[in-house]
Amino acid sequence: MADDVEDPVAQAHGELSLARVALAEDDLEHAADHLAGAIAWAPGLPEVHELLAALTARAGGRVAELFPLREPAFIGTVVARAHVTAPTDPLGSLQMLAQATGFDPEQPWADVSWVRAVDPAGLDPDELARLFVGVMQRLGDPAPAAVAKANEVYLDLARRSLRAHPDHALLHGAAAGLGRRFGDTAEAVRWGARGHRLNPDKLTSVWYAYALRADGRLDAALKVMRAAWRAAPQEMDLCADMANWLADSGRVDEAIALLEEGMRSQADYDCAVHTAQRLRFRRDGDVRHLVALVDFMREHPVVSHEHTDLAQACERRAWLGRVTGPTEACVNVLHRVPADQRATMDGGVSLSALEVPSALALLRRELPRVTLDVAGPAPQDLVRPLHPVRVLWRYDGTTAYPTVEPATPASQALLAGLAGPVWPHPVAAYDHALPLGELPAEQLLSLLVHPPARPDRFAELPDGWWERSAQVFACLGLLHCGELRNPADPGDTTTQRRLLTDIAWGVEDWTTEAALFALTVAAWLDPACRVEVRDTVGRRFLAAVQASRTRAVTVRDSLAALVHVVPDMIPDVLALADEVAAAADRAPAAAKPAAPSRFGRLFRRRR
Repeated sequence: MADDVEDPVAQAHGELSLARVALAEDDLEHAADHLAGAIAWAPGLPEVHELLAALTARAGGRVAELFPLREPAFIGTVVARAHVTAPTDPLGSLQMLAQATGFDPEQPWADVSWVRAVDPAGLDPDELARLFVGVMQRLGDPAPAAVAKANEVYLDLARRSLRAHPDHALLHGAAAGLGRRFGDTAEAVRWGARGHRLNPDKLTSVWYAYALRADGRLDAALKVMRAAWRAAPQEMDLCADMANWLADSGRVDEAIALLEEGMRSQADYDCAVHTAQRLRFRRDGDVRHLVALVDFMREHPVVSHEHTDLAQACERRAWLGRVTGPTEACVNVLHRVPADQRATMDGGVSLSALEVPSALALLRRELPRVTLDVAGPAPQDLVRPLHPVRVLWRYDGTTAYPTVEPATPASQALLAGLAGPVWPHPVAAYDHALPLGELPAEQLLSLLVHPPARPDRFAELPDGWWERSAQVFACLGLLHCGELRNPADPGDTTTQRRLLTDIAWGVEDWTTEAALFALTVAAWLDPACRVEVRDTVGRRFLAAVQASRTRAVTVRDSLAALVHVVPDMIPDVLALADEVAAAADRAPAAAKPAAPSRFGRLFRRRR
């Protein structure tokens, strides 16, 4: 690919060349189309505006018609129309530029001579305030350097607007909100203070307080917000904002106390409830706060806006926001073998003890020509189910074989497209797995022991993480499984939980953990099954701890983490899980990759 394909200035010049040809041929429509394309690539290029002026001179009063606003609107057309209509409708043109800024705030859409020269005295100050509010929402708080540089023209316009309208409270408040995003917090404080003195209502109080906080004056900001809340106690979002500020500064107890004060009169205010439960969990790590939040969300589905508190609390935490990684020695062997050498690598791998079948199956898939030697006899409590249940693995000596055939390619593709190592929170993982519920139970069981090949999007994921992720989502699929649903009560998951419990008590494996996680999610969703799930997870963890006294149990530490995610877990079991975790932290760590961070979405700019 040639370098100029990625060079926006070169692309803009290409569009300008075509626009000049069209203009020379008096083809104004095509000239306008190419000019809009050039503006989209490089909105600040001087040649763009020179040719736009030439087109305006040629088209006269009908120039705006050359840039019609259709749905979906092309950004270059919107910006070009803003420029050509500015002489007759400067405010409307500024609003169109603000829309472009909201689409891509890193581009200097408004940094043009007419915006720098516009006289704010002739513009409605209420509309200017709304303009600044719309712009500030996409800049970032504070704005990154590139965004601030591209949009400094709005700050210049704010300064001139305040000189033109010195007694407009709302405009001063909005300017304070805009100004703090550019880093000049002292100026933002002055503007906010002026707006607050002119009219100390909720909006001016909030903008003033936020400016004070950005300027490092938290207690002063809290004083302003407190006064606003006393004047309007029903405005619980003020309470939630103050609580977040206190928590961000490390004053979590004060934050929680403030929220509890507010909820004494408005117990169901969603912002306060979400924030309070997140902060309580932050303070003591008790998952009951998050489960209570899920219960609240189920009972109060209507919210004032989208909340992220639950996701923030769960992010990167084992089982709350991600799967746990493998700890087996055989997987550590794979970490040391380059991917391009695995298919042809010869030799042998010796293990001092037998490990779980999913891990060894992964080793055999990745190193098909390597022989595996396991020292010592197979522990009976490792190779046999702990209860008389259907098993997914059957052993012949130290070799485990799946008891089900591989799933169909369509089933594998469905799971491969849905599964991943991270999720916002357990309920979100459950919701994401919904399409898997259309698969028959036998297909989902097959996917547990025959996971699909790792998708390309997870090529950099450490060995074992993909397989464990696929098993987690296959078990969540079982929780959704329509084939197992009770026709008389579609919300009843008794049959699904029974099958997951069988997997959990089957041959010790990664599938044990995946099934117990799915049961835990069921308990988050349905209070009626919490005692049952608590007992199942707790007893299976105790069995792992008991076994670990005579042999290595590679899933024990992960189960200890899972115990802390189960609603209403017995305190003695939690204490034992803490002991296990503490012992694991003290033990020398094997060299293995760290847990993956959240996989972000990728966006592509529309040309």
